[in-house]
Amino acid sequence: MAVFEGVFDAAIAHGQAVIDRLLEAAQRRPEQYKYGWKTVRDLAQLAGSGATLFLLNSHKKLAVPVSIATAAVSAGLTTMSAVFDPSDPPSEGTTEEDALREKITTGINENIPNIIGALTVALSSNYKETLTKPMDLTPRNPTVPFTTFERVRNASTLFAVYTIVGHWLEMAFCHLIRLGLMGGDYDRSNTMLWDWWLHPFPAEGIAGLLIAGCLSPLSRVLLKKFGGRMLPAVAVSFLANQIVCTSIDYLTGIVANRNYELWDYRNMPFNFQGQICLQNSLVYSTAATLVTWLAYPAREAWLRRMPPELINLAHSAFAPVYAFLFLTYFA
Repeated sequence: MAVFEGVFDAAIAHGQAVIDRLLEAAQRRPEQYKYGWKTVRDLAQLAGSGATLFLLNSHKKLAVPVSIATAAVSAGLTTMSAVFDPSDPPSEGTTEEDALREKITTGINENIPNIIGALTVALSSNYKETLTKPMDLTPRNPTVPFTTFERVRNASTLFAVYTIVGHWLEMAFCHLIRLGLMGGDYDRSNTMLWDWWLHPFPAEGIAGLLIAGCLSPLSRVLLKKFGGRMLPAVAVSFLANQIVCTSIDYLTGIVANRNYELWDYRNMPFNFQGQICLQNSLVYSTAATLVTWLAYPAREAWLRRMPPELINLAHSAFAPVYAFLFLTYFA
């Protein structure tokens, strides 16, 4: 048991850091969370701790430098947050220079022990005796089917990534509206869209899962049915994508946009109940078709060739980051 004491203590420390950040996210209202150095610190700490926990559980040597780097980066970003993020003004009789010097000193005094502690534990004999395995970077055999765990991992990551990337694509689309290149109203007051740019949009994640589970397999069936001819296969696929995307948009609207607080298409041509319109339906369907025929197959081919341990490490780092964002905005 003594051999595992150092590793166990490290796992407890990193696990507690993840739990603390997630509890903090669950108890905070979204409007209370302002982006700044603290945001960077939270996300970096979650990613580093998640990766470290995976490496510790796998008894990998890489756990040592990742653990040290996580402590060092977290300490540095905590100091940056104390210095540069908005805070209470200096007390009466204290100059801004003195207040800044005090913040820097406090940040250093609070964080240097964390770094020293991480180095001391990481260099102990317990680590050296327990963490003996190198990372296995052997590429995956692309002809071997995904295991159940790999399918679940890939699907959950796909959902999470699409909720964030889909949000950013909506921002880009709204900029086209702002520039007059697309029809519609530009509403800068939509905090969820413009100010909370890490806010996950679940509808986009659901669309990603439907592309993976339905639309991408359908595209292969259509290509085979049309004898390998791309044009008719893509045309029919586009219509299927349009039905799915428009349905998601409409269902999201009647659930979350009953009073048109998120969007209002009543002034758009060819709209239905102000929740969907032809222009946006065509834009979303085009994006879905590109993902179905290009982006998703490329992602799948890439995952089939990447070293499994590297993918698992990346997933372990990303999972707590996404949980933090989800709890921040939906808890």
